[in-house]
Amino acid sequence: MYKILIADDERKLRETMRDYLVSKGFQIVLASDGEEALTAAFAQVFDLIILDVMMPGINGIEVCREIRRQQNIPVLFLSALGEEEDLLTGYEAGADDYIVKPFPLSVLFQKCMAMIRRSKRVDQEHKLTGNGIIIDLIRKQVYVEGKEITFSSKDFRLLAYLMENKDVVLEREIILSRIWGYDFEGDTRVVDTHIKRIRKLLGDHAECIKTVIGSGYVYREEA
Repeated sequence: MYKILIADDERKLRETMRDYLVSKGFQIVLASDGEEALTAAFAQVFDLIILDVMMPGINGIEVCREIRRQQNIPVLFLSALGEEEDLLTGYEAGADDYIVKPFPLSVLFQKCMAMIRRSKRVDQEHKLTGNGIIIDLIRKQVYVEGKEITFSSKDFRLLAYLMENKDVVLEREIILSRIWGYDFEGDTRVVDTHIKRIRKLLGDHAECIKTVIGSGYVYREEA
């Protein structure tokens, strides 16, 4: 079931959109202004966010900009304004599409489905999976058996590098140059320290990272 956040200060409209989209199988969360929208957007995971441009307090444009600083969720703007300048402002803020009020609910539904499908297709192209581990390269998130695990930036990059090079033995020197940079002045033991931490974070799934004695590490798919 796809989950959508709808933010619009017109109660009747947002409730009408909610009821229609719920009837189509969506899970809907409502917000009546920009502040509520931001709170919901950062507290829950959504497949799509629908924003009214002209909301009291924080308007839809500013909400979109703030969301874009941290997330890559598809955003659909609603507005009674149809001038080219307003459209451009919306797209510059990070909107993926735009629909002008009034609109048929069937058109809203089709736009929602098209945007979510497109987003899911792109997401799949930017994910690494294996051994119950999913790495989202866009959102910089790691999931183990569906549970999100917090990784530091270096640990995230190192795990991703290992998974991108499945079955390839990566020497410590190669890992250092790739993850830490050619001008890093420390020694290779820093790689061992980070691998140890990654294994601890992966728990029962740590066995996929193998130590190659005298060389480095390799990521292998477990049977």
